[in-house]
Amino acid sequence: MMSGRVLLRLLAASLALGACIVSPQPTPPGEPTLLADLISPGGPMDMSETVRFVGEPGAVTPPEGDVVVTDLDTTELPTVLPVAADGSFDITVPGAATHEFRVEIVGPGGGRSKPVDLVLNAAATAFEPGPRPLADCLLLDPALSVSFDGAGDTKNIVVRNECADELSFLAPRLRRGAAAFGFLPTEPFLLAPGGETTVTVDASAQANERVDVLFLETTGAVRDRRPLTLFVIP
Repeated sequence: MMSGRVLLRLLAASLALGACIVSPQPTPPGEPTLLADLISPGGPMDMSETVRFVGEPGAVTPPEGDVVVTDLDTTELPTVLPVAADGSFDITVPGAATHEFRVEIVGPGGGRSKPVDLVLNAAATAFEPGPRPLADCLLLDPALSVSFDGAGDTKNIVVRNECADELSFLAPRLRRGAAAFGFLPTEPFLLAPGGETTVTVDASAQANERVDVLFLETTGAVRDRRPLTLFVIP
């Protein structure tokens, strides 16, 4: 027969285990989701100086925050518009029909969706993914965006060459250069087949802007430009 003391210990352990099982664990807030296949240029319009982006209902989940469109071929500020209650949007931005645009959703808490890079097709009737001719063998980690917790935070971008040939890169550059991001290397570099290198980015003292785009771009016979959104979490 078990003593009263042993029974009390078993009961206490059982209660503690039950508390561990049923206690809810905090989860990080979900990031916005943007569905590229629900974005179109809308109906016919003059796109010589502006480009229209129409997101169908459900394009943004959850249906909140702002849609941000960045012309990757200029240094102009991004265009921003609130997302509608049904997850749709209709935004017209300055830019040429031949330019590449990055579309992102910024949630109320500052979280950002996975960027979608788009170009108009030849007939200007639909969007296509931004051209990435070395998509299968030029690998970046992270590939699309880098977040920073604040001034002094540093992140690394690993660049791997799994192509058959050596790759030559232009010097990394920022799209605007108005935010307080620094990076190394600042010179052109080469990457042998099978090789990898690291691009280090740091967020220094706060500036007027908290977001920019870093370009890593190959040169030579095959040009492949990779944009990475850099942003400081509010």
